[in-house]
Amino acid sequence: MVRLSLPVVAAVGGGLVARSLACTIVAVGKDASASGYPIVSHTDDSGADTTDIRWIRVPHQTWPEGSTRKLFNWADGYPRVVSAELSPEYAPTRGQKESVPIGEIPQVKETYAYWDMDYGVQNEVGLSIGESTCTAKTVGWPATPDKPYGYNRAGIEDLSKIALERCATARCAVDTMGAVAVKEGFYSADSGDPAKPDYSDSAEALAVADTKELWIFNVMTGKNNASAIWAAMRVPAGHVTAVGNSFTIRKMKLDDPDNYRYSPGVTELAEEMGWWSPDDDAPGVFDFFGSYGFTPDVKDAPNPAAGELLKNVLSFYSGRRMWRIFSLLSPAEGAKLDPNKGNLPKTPNPYPSSVPAPAGSVTARMVMNVLRDHYEGTPYDLTAGMAAGPFGNPNRGAAAPPGTLGVWERAISMHRSSWSYVLEAKPGVQSVSWLGYDSPHGTAYLPFFGAAAGGAPENFHSHEGYMSKFSTSVAWWAFNMINQYTDTNFQLINTEVRAKAKAIEDEGEHIVSTCLASAKGLGSHKATEELAKCSNKFAEEKVAEWWEFAWSLFAKFGRYSITYNESATGTGSWKYPGWWVNSVNVGYTLWSVDGPFHGIPDVPQGWEPSWNPFHGPFGGRAQQASSTPAGGPAMTLLAALAASAAVGALTFQLGVRRGRHQSTADAAPYVCMTA
Repeated sequence: MVRLSLPVVAAVGGGLVARSLACTIVAVGKDASASGYPIVSHTDDSGADTTDIRWIRVPHQTWPEGSTRKLFNWADGYPRVVSAELSPEYAPTRGQKESVPIGEIPQVKETYAYWDMDYGVQNEVGLSIGESTCTAKTVGWPATPDKPYGYNRAGIEDLSKIALERCATARCAVDTMGAVAVKEGFYSADSGDPAKPDYSDSAEALAVADTKELWIFNVMTGKNNASAIWAAMRVPAGHVTAVGNSFTIRKMKLDDPDNYRYSPGVTELAEEMGWWSPDDDAPGVFDFFGSYGFTPDVKDAPNPAAGELLKNVLSFYSGRRMWRIFSLLSPAEGAKLDPNKGNLPKTPNPYPSSVPAPAGSVTARMVMNVLRDHYEGTPYDLTAGMAAGPFGNPNRGAAAPPGTLGVWERAISMHRSSWSYVLEAKPGVQSVSWLGYDSPHGTAYLPFFGAAAGGAPENFHSHEGYMSKFSTSVAWWAFNMINQYTDTNFQLINTEVRAKAKAIEDEGEHIVSTCLASAKGLGSHKATEELAKCSNKFAEEKVAEWWEFAWSLFAKFGRYSITYNESATGTGSWKYPGWWVNSVNVGYTLWSVDGPFHGIPDVPQGWEPSWNPFHGPFGGRAQQASSTPAGGPAMTLLAALAASAAVGALTFQLGVRRGRHQSTADAAPYVCMTA
């Protein structure tokens, strides 16, 4: 194991919460898919940092002999790269300078067109990729001028894009990415500082699908911060798989290239470091995640609670999502799994890498809804409880006070999602990338064809705005604005947002069929032009519609009211739920001469009266302390105020009980008035 000091424990835990160890993969084999073709999806959840939100089209290109393919250290925010050679949409503008490559490899004669974001998405022949950052026992840094300790030149960004440029099949993709990573050296964008390496973000996983096969690809830096170690596993055609920021390739059969691929000497570092021995597994079998996945050794940490927290974060941050995805897409198999098992390299009887699903049972729309999930209806439901507030808000965006140990449950849909997509890998020109901007729970997925002859509408790759600059000329902002407004009353507003999204996605399914019908019988180039024109028209219309929808939500749900029209009966009101308003922690009571009771107050640390005025009728309980307040007159005044509040509370105890009883009797869901 890798031994960590407490400061490193804190740094790793913070990285999990605030940085880019955040993305989720859901993927479906062709026999489990309702379409008969694989599905790959990805949520990009690193929105706590700025992210380049442009949906870029990299064109089909031919290259002169002797050309090279440049390798970059891709930026987090806008612009992720500046390179006219890569795509006209990445060309410098407004004073931008071309990005300086950190390496290059020989270019091939011809490269495919593809959709691109931080990672390559889907190419013109349907090859589709989703990403999730992982933990590992090695770290690696890019060979940039500011990092003399960086020796590596290929990050997961370039690896995924090179695969889409050069490959039509998933097998070609994993072999190509692996070969480039080994030769050029793999670096993680999140390996931290060499003095405090961040093992929780130092590796990567991809789901890669063509029209027939689905593969999982795991990669990490090799020995001595150089080269790479990688493995790939074919997912059975009748299975669904989930990746939540950990490797999922476990027992590899080293003599089965049809189902497992890997780097030369894949076991050597594990054997050298004592992480694995041939005696640990059956002959010819190697546990990749068990050997190379990261578990901190925190037995000697100064703060055992912090160490235990980190271990549990690593375990359940990944494991809970795996359990939930399997449960939603394959309920019978999910029911066999323990949601509290966790997912660490040495977890006994670990979760499977994939589970079987009923034949033809999973649709792309089902995967979209999985990406919208907050564990609703389970013990881990983020829309329930006091932390969700009276209006069931699953988002936990604010940071806890420094030094506070604790984390929130990690949902699949996150407030910090920058985008997500669901990719259908189909033959011919039928492949579709369904792009959803901002958080999945508040987006509408719009279809773009993998074979499209040109780029998306201008507002999907505009330079007019980005995360730090609002612009109605940028499609992403329409979705982000609604999601931010939804936080004022998630239960009420998001219900309407989801209904709108469903209507648009219903239309999207119809438009896909319409576009394909329009392109049928046309020549190859004309067909791809028609697909681009048809889907772009739909995207433009729906983004404009989403902006109008946003403005309507401001009018309808502003002022803590529900406004339908200007008539005397054209408004309704928001309502607090009875369970919340009756909580002693809220403080909703009758008024008194001493003022309203505002809930159980926080008592200054180190002081509390021996007589606790909030222990009794309001159920509050505090630790006993000295009968004499420390701190002099100020503490005496606080004690007097507390006693005064207690008198008022006791005086109105009967009224409070009666009021709460009536509130419970009157409790009702929101009343939806007709327009």
